[in-house]
Amino acid sequence: MANPQLKYLPDEIMSKIVEFVGQESAWYLGAFMRAGKRGYELVHQPFILKTCNVTPMVDESPCEIGIYGKFREFFLKCVDAGNIDAFYNEGLHRSTCSGVAEGIKVLEENVKILKPPMYFEQFAANHVDLNSDAISEMGYELQSRLIQFHAPFFNTYGLTLKFPDNDVIKAPTCLYGHTYDVEYEEGWKYCMLFWLCLKISHLL
Repeated sequence: MANPQLKYLPDEIMSKIVEFVGQESAWYLGAFMRAGKRGYELVHQPFILKTCNVTPMVDESPCEIGIYGKFREFFLKCVDAGNIDAFYNEGLHRSTCSGVAEGIKVLEENVKILKPPMYFEQFAANHVDLNSDAISEMGYELQSRLIQFHAPFFNTYGLTLKFPDNDVIKAPTCLYGHTYDVEYEEGWKYCMLFWLCLKISHLL
């Protein structure tokens, strides 16, 4: 008995295959789209676009999701579908090429933006402690991603940056006083976080 060919599989099964492949990497969806009209339509189902993993695409070819990039159209469809990684990276990309206000606008269209200090409380509750090593790693990752997107280094916000000082996150006592690699003190991680914020503000 001959093995069944993919073209004879029902859309429900094919959609599951496309979904699992896309969750591994959005790169792999190209083969389905090139296969013909049916593959193209399967890939462009909203739930596929919402759940596919666009991170490898951004990591390997950040320029190609830019304004003139060959993956721009597909990437924006993922943003419109509510793909979390897609609109996060689109927000960073817009921040570097169109200004921070445009980047924030992308986020506002997809997530509820809280006012300070509420967003610090929400972040700590949903993600990691603001005084942890993990938050520093996230800061370095953000800095690296902005550079990948050709951050302009305008230092637009460097002089007006105000580090929070409230019940959720405390300003280090050394604020503006020394570089974090000289001497560690209690709360030194907040000091590192401050300098990360300052470096990121210099990029934009």
